[in-house]
This record gives sequence, C-alpha cells and structure tokens, in this order.
Amino acid sequence: MGGGRSVTYQAPQVQKDDSFEKYLAYQQSKEAAAEARAAQEKAEAKAAEAARKTAAQSAYGGLRSGVESQLRQGLISYSDATSQLRDYAAKYDLTPAESDVADLTKMYTEQLLPGRRATGVEAAYEELLGRQATEEEKTKALERFNQGYYSNVQDLKDSLTKSTEYQDKFNQSYLDNYYDTMFGKQSVDATGKKTGQRSFTFDKNLLPTYKGTDLASRAQVVTPEFADKFTGTPAEIEEQLQNVRETRKYLYSAGLTNLQGEIDKETQKLKNEGEKEVSKIKSQGGIYQQLVGAFSF
Repeated sequence: MGGGRSVTYQAPQVQKDDSFEKYLAYQQSKEAAAEARAAQEKAEAKAAEAARKTAAQSAYGGLRSGVESQLRQGLISYSDATSQLRDYAAKYDLTPAESDVADLTKMYTEQLLPGRRATGVEAAYEELLGRQATEEEKTKALERFNQGYYSNVQDLKDSLTKSTEYQDKFNQSYLDNYYDTMFGKQSVDATGKKTGQRSFTFDKNLLPTYKGTDLASRAQVVTPEFADKFTGTPAEIEEQLQNVRETRKYLYSAGLTNLQGEIDKETQKLKNEGEKEVSKIKSQGGIYQQLVGAFSF
C-alpha cells in the first residue's frame, strides 16, 4: 500500500461580529453628548439666573427708593410698602430685604406716622363733630395710638361716632334736614349763623270759604285770616298749620251741617205738606161717604 495521499482540511475563516461593541460605543457616545448638552444647559441656566439676579439686584435700589417715595407721599400704606420689598426679594432670592424693611419701618414710625396721626386726629374731629380738637383731646388720642388702643384713624372715628356729642349732633342734623324738607331752609343772620327760623309759603286759596253771608251769620263764628307766609321755628309753623287744618275741617263741617239742615228742612216740609194732603183726602172721603149713605135709604 505504499504511501497514501494525505488530505489537509482548513477551518473556514469566520468574520468577528463587533455589532454589540459598536452599539455600546454608540450609546456611550450618545450619553456623553447628552451629558455635555445637559451640562451646557445647566451652565447656561446658571448664567441666566446669575444675570437675572444681577439685574434684579441692580433694579432693587430703584424699587426701594420708589417704594419709600410713595410711602412718604401717602400713595401706598406701610403694609403695602413692606410687602413690595419682601415679595421682590423672595422672587429674586435677594438678601438685603429684611434690613431694608427694618430701615423703612424706622423711617415710617419716627418720621411719618406721628405727623399722620396728628393730622388724622384733627381731621376726624372736624369731619365728625364740625370743630377743632382741643389740645387735651389731641393728647389723649395720640396716647391711645401709641398704646395700641387705636390701630388707625378709622378706629378713632368709630370711637367718636359713639360719643354723646356726635349723637346729639347727628340727631340735630337729622331734624334740621327733615325741617328743611318740610318747611324750607333756615334763615341766617348777618354773620351767617343759622337762626332756627324758617319761612313756609301758604296758599290761602286752598282753604274753603263761606258761600254767602247767611251761613257765616248763622254759624256765629269768625274764621281767622291767614297770611301768605308763616315765619318762625318749626314748632311755631306746625302750630299755624294745625290751625289751618282745624279751620278747614270746621268750614267743611259747617258746610255739611248746613247742607244736612237744608235737606232736613225740605224733608220736613214735604212731610208736612203730605200730611195736609192726606187730611184733606180723608175729609173729602168722609163727605163722599155721607152722600152715599144719604142715597142708600
């Protein structure tokens, strides 16, 4: 069998699969890009916030000056002023707000509040009582402000409206308005002071009158002659008007009484005449009966 032929087999060349490695590399690259973008966005946001705070800090001084100016002019209240500073600082995360609020509070309580309270006290007495407050009243009111009894001027006004002086004035004012409506405005003297006197115009033609002299003579009552105008206090004018009412009532009553008397007189007249006719008829009926009786025999 001598030497036989040998056959050598070679394994086929297999290409290595690197798709997973490529995918892994792609994901890593994608994540790195995302992280870089997120870092950039974060840096940009941080820079924007820093710029925003810087701008807000720069504008804060102007805001504070504006708030203080408005507070001094009375355009905003102390509460509004402090709220604006605190809200602005909280919005932009600024730190000096509380110290500025403290400075604003000191300025308000030491420079503005005392004068405003004094002005409010004077105005309250003038508006509600129509007079100036006495020095004693001013002192007492300011003490109550300082002690916290009055929180604001409205508290003082509420207290004044409960006073006897205000109640008397209010009631008198109500009566004056009522009498002004009923009897006209009060007259004033040479100094411009109200006199309490009013003039009420009266139309005499609205009163009934006697018709003919017979009714007036039979009544034996002379009615008063009223003037065209009543001048006096409301009580005096009301008394005059009451006289007018009573006179009107009397005249109407006299007229109706007279009318009823005339009716009764005519009724009695008709009754008397009727009775005469009945008697006459009865008398004539008796004669007729006698005649009839005479012919019956």
